[in-house]
Amino acid sequence: MKKGILFIGTMILVIFMASVAFCAYHHEGEKDADKFLAAYPYKAGSKLDHCSLCHCGGEYEKKPGKWITLGSCQWCHYSYGYDGHGNINDTMNPYGNDFHDYGRSSSAIIAIDNLDSDLDGYPNKEEIEATTFPGNPDDYPGQKVAPFRIYTKAQIESMTQHSQFMLMNASRSDDDYVDYTGIPVAELLEDAGMLDAATGITVFAPDGWSNYYSLTEVADPEIYHILGTYPESVYYYSTEADMAINPDIGWCDYSAPSCQGRNPLDPIVVSGGLKTILAYKRDGSNLDPGVLNEDNKLDGEGPYRIVPPQKNPDPPDQRSTSPEQEVIWPYNYDWDHNKGAATRSATIIRVDPLPEGCTDIDVLEAGWAYVDQAKIVVYGNIDGTDSNGNGVLDSEEKDNPPEDFNGDGIPDYQDPKTTRVREATGNRKILLDTPQGAFVNVKALDCSDPAVSQKDKPSLSFPYGCVGFEITGLTPGESVSLTIVFPQDVPTSAKYYKINDIAGWHEIPFGSNDGDDTITVNLTDGDPLTDSDGEKNGTIVDPGALAVSAEPDVDTSSGGGGCFIATASPGFHLGQEPNSLYTRLGLMLMIFSLGFLSVIALNLSKNRSKR
Repeated sequence: MKKGILFIGTMILVIFMASVAFCAYHHEGEKDADKFLAAYPYKAGSKLDHCSLCHCGGEYEKKPGKWITLGSCQWCHYSYGYDGHGNINDTMNPYGNDFHDYGRSSSAIIAIDNLDSDLDGYPNKEEIEATTFPGNPDDYPGQKVAPFRIYTKAQIESMTQHSQFMLMNASRSDDDYVDYTGIPVAELLEDAGMLDAATGITVFAPDGWSNYYSLTEVADPEIYHILGTYPESVYYYSTEADMAINPDIGWCDYSAPSCQGRNPLDPIVVSGGLKTILAYKRDGSNLDPGVLNEDNKLDGEGPYRIVPPQKNPDPPDQRSTSPEQEVIWPYNYDWDHNKGAATRSATIIRVDPLPEGCTDIDVLEAGWAYVDQAKIVVYGNIDGTDSNGNGVLDSEEKDNPPEDFNGDGIPDYQDPKTTRVREATGNRKILLDTPQGAFVNVKALDCSDPAVSQKDKPSLSFPYGCVGFEITGLTPGESVSLTIVFPQDVPTSAKYYKINDIAGWHEIPFGSNDGDDTITVNLTDGDPLTDSDGEKNGTIVDPGALAVSAEPDVDTSSGGGGCFIATASPGFHLGQEPNSLYTRLGLMLMIFSLGFLSVIALNLSKNRSKR
């Protein structure tokens, strides 16, 4: 009994220590981020502010000729281990090795500035200043970030929805019939401004998995297409295949509510036809977000999954690994196993080919933060035109026909004094207009986004999220009367809040509060209440948010109302491990604690050893 208590107590201590370690922004309990930021404080939040600055991915041979490639997070788990049994040097890239060899301190960062750790022809300091990885020879100064758009869950939900009942046929795992809801990938790419030169897309998951899809149908049976529809199918049902009825040798899950009422060989009719979709719901429920499980593998399929139907509709066939092949539908190598091409926890979509001269993301670091915040990135061969230089691509900002809000003869999408940005909580646009200066770095932000201070945030509803921007080109200390036009009329009881890290959320007055859709806000350069940087430098820094009290706040528990931010864009800040993993560690701690207390209680009440 004491051995049991000792074991459980030890496990509680291990889990508790792990939970504390994983709670930090820089996960894995790493201790070197502060040393890098001491030397380069202005690189906080950039893509260099991440473990991949010093750590690399790796690969191992799972079986002869079958190699598995892992990103830095998974490679560290695999090679070094959660318990630290491996050699940490095996997880380092060339820059990380130099940092280690020079003493692993802030002074070591400075000491290796003039080295060219990755031998790409650029000293480490030059690469850091250019926000390129000094330990990756394929990332170097002079490359530009490819055009990109980042979509929130609320924006995805506001697009044309498409539901389709379909068979997910796997080779080695269970088959299942399911009803997915999402948006056609073709419509997402069109919205993102895909160019005529595009040929296909590559979709990345946060564990490094990727899959290629052609735009148009090709002969290769294993390459699924984006444009157009797929052939209709029928509902294949057999009690022999049904896992609920035949649990020993069954291989197909028919338990989904969408299977009810269907008969064998009933036609599967889908309004609009079967398409490759970006799914976010399965039988009406949000997809479970992906996490790394205890085996260092991806569990879950959400928030988004790329779902292609079968190119050649076939019945669900027995698993290839099953010894029971004398069944109605034995495994057939040539049948269409579309489940293996359905990318789980999709975070990044690259539109191929990547434009010349553009730096690619590190595909092995493809965005755990995106999973946590339910965002998805589309980048690459899309229209990167930003006519007014405000940070909002024309593909998002331009109206048809173009509008000219201030009547100066310049269409809004070309006017540096005007911007139209899509709200973080949907697909409508918010217009901003300034009489002086010019807008830059305009972005839509959810009010619960990590980039937004939560200090003194009021318990109100923020129907449009926040809008972040800068107004440049002002005379130091100059004031502007900012005009904001919202998608709907503003209640006369509404309030407007400015937000910064020091003052937190604080209400400021606004004019034109007459119940229409337009308000005006007075901002002054250097005023700490209306200029977040608080400096008289000719630039006013926002964000701000409109607040109302009539409705509950936007639900962001499933990622709705997320945002795009510069620190979560390709080439800037790549992902971190999922918060859901931290939550799971906390739950494990709670479970072990309850078990420990239960054992003690039983031991005190009964003089025997029993669990």
